[in-house]
Amino acid sequence: MTNHPLLKDLNPQQREAVTTINGPVLVIAGAGSGKTRVLTYRVAYLIKELGVAPENILAVTFTNKAANEMRTRIEKLLNINTKGLFIGTFHSICVRILRANIEYLPYEKNFSIFDRDDQIRVVKKLLEEIKSRETPKRLLHHIQKIKAGHEPESEWHYEFYKKYQQKLLELNAMDFDDLLLNTKKLFEEYEDVKNFYAEQFKFIHVDEYQDTNRIQYELLRHLSSKHGNIFVVGDDDQSIYSFRGADIRNILHFERDFPDAKIIRLEQNYRSTKNILKAASVLISHNTMRKGKTLWTDGPEGEKLIVHEAFNEKEEAEFVASKIEELGRPFSRNLILYRTNAQSRTFEEVFNKRGLPYIIVGALKFFERKEIKDLLAYLKLILNPKDDISFLRIVNTPHRGIGAKTIKHLSDYAIQENLHLLEAIPGFVEFKGMKYEKLRRFYNLIDHFLKLKEKKEDVFTILHALINTLEFEEYIRKTYEGQEPREKVEGRIENINALLGLAQEFVISQPQPTLENFMEQIAVQTEQDDMDIEQKDRITIMTVHNAKGLEFENVFITGMEDGVFPHKSALSTTYELEEERRLFHVAITRAKKRVIITYAKERSIRFGEFLSPSRFLDELPEDVIIFDSVTKRHRDIQKEEQEKRQQTELHRGDYVYHPMFGRGRILVKNGDKVKVLFTDGIKTLSLKFANLIKTR
Repeated sequence: MTNHPLLKDLNPQQREAVTTINGPVLVIAGAGSGKTRVLTYRVAYLIKELGVAPENILAVTFTNKAANEMRTRIEKLLNINTKGLFIGTFHSICVRILRANIEYLPYEKNFSIFDRDDQIRVVKKLLEEIKSRETPKRLLHHIQKIKAGHEPESEWHYEFYKKYQQKLLELNAMDFDDLLLNTKKLFEEYEDVKNFYAEQFKFIHVDEYQDTNRIQYELLRHLSSKHGNIFVVGDDDQSIYSFRGADIRNILHFERDFPDAKIIRLEQNYRSTKNILKAASVLISHNTMRKGKTLWTDGPEGEKLIVHEAFNEKEEAEFVASKIEELGRPFSRNLILYRTNAQSRTFEEVFNKRGLPYIIVGALKFFERKEIKDLLAYLKLILNPKDDISFLRIVNTPHRGIGAKTIKHLSDYAIQENLHLLEAIPGFVEFKGMKYEKLRRFYNLIDHFLKLKEKKEDVFTILHALINTLEFEEYIRKTYEGQEPREKVEGRIENINALLGLAQEFVISQPQPTLENFMEQIAVQTEQDDMDIEQKDRITIMTVHNAKGLEFENVFITGMEDGVFPHKSALSTTYELEEERRLFHVAITRAKKRVIITYAKERSIRFGEFLSPSRFLDELPEDVIIFDSVTKRHRDIQKEEQEKRQQTELHRGDYVYHPMFGRGRILVKNGDKVKVLFTDGIKTLSLKFANLIKTR
């Protein structure tokens, strides 16, 4: 089998994964171990060697970009068209299932998919109706928690959640959570639907399994209920999205959930040097919630990791800039990571001053820009005329003299006649008279494009005609020239052209380039899909959460102070602290050649506090770390002072706080050793390393 054309480029563990066909399989794939290759080759192997029809294979990825890349690679391997193959994100696959089975649900096939901005607008509208001062964003958070299965905080929150769901139904709209929940509802309430897909998908593949949430897990249980051939690839050491609902228990309990599962570990790393891998492996070994694996490489020993102490964030950014200049071009080899977006400001200032080119990823995403959202709102309304949220956004954009008072009168009429805003216009204008003729002109505009849609015109034709009819570029110039720098105004025009280019590309690449299919693709975009990392010679700057799946020659991990990284919100529980450690592990394993770590003694986002180096730095193996001379001297002095202070200040009977065990009381103190009673028992700790904080 080793000489088989599809297997010859795989290592023994990868080959085992590709050729293990029947039953549940969990592949624990460490960073840089070739998990995408395994998934791609396995699908190709099923089609080419076992004769499995593409439509009987499901492959779930976490970004549309990954899905497209996988499809392209499979087609290249097999030299065939894989049109029938189901590859996509959970959300995109659920949309396909919902549209095909919409008659089972109280929606129409052309339902809108609301993004976060649309959701906020719905919540605001409902709050205005009930005259509540509750914060929309906080309320939306409660709604999302209820959808994730949490108990509502109060009866009022639950009643509002029901109002919100009813409003979405009236608007013929679903939010992102609904796409999963309604598919789950289909499977649980209509067994014939579930059985159809469970029968169709004989082989199920899931990438990034550690990032699945509970609902996604339940969907997979339904889909694999017939054949039981579920193949998941993931890395418990890279589970970093619990704030989005990801549940690490899904991967940790795989054997319990799928009895007789086979476990295969991919531990050979093809990305990083030996020193980088040793640092990452020793660090993550401090976690208890993990399957366990040891990354290794045939590659070189490589440079040691550098740790640099700065006085403040300005000095930190200057050091990073100097190091990048020292390393020389191309600048695109460099990635700067931080824990929170607020840390980007200083790098922008310093890099601008030095003339260093850079891009900040994850600041304002393409599909969140106002001019793009305005055009997409037009397309949403053309697709779903019941979408009052999109109607309200664009009825006076560009400005056409339709004021708030007019909209209020129209809304009152629509409620009275039980109509949606767009369909209420003809009757309202006829009833109220010609002074509302501007509304009729808006109605005629949308009606014209509704007819284009009904004629099955492709999305590029519709969008191009819309931009020309609205004179949208001229509107942008009139609105922003004089208010914004010229390059920013031109940037908005470029964005409009980029959206047109996207539509044109869609028409070329898709067999059915309809408005509905285009909007569906945009609606299920993920954050990673929207990351604008172009192949230009510039430094990339982003949060660690955005960096998963990426690799760069040189990686700078900044802001490594306790309370910053690990974040202060994660210091109280073992679960959260271990996720922060996994986040640091992800940061280190993005690097191919060099890791440079920095921390500061002072930082404006923690104003007035003296910061300690991150506890994670003490967990790195000393033989692969170089502290620059200034850093080492400061750290030694700091540690000595901390040890002396702890040994003199702490006494028997004192209450202390430990980052992992929580609050406790000192029972015995003997030199630098203490016995502390915590809620989960007595622990013997060293004052040198325990980081105990006196609380009373």
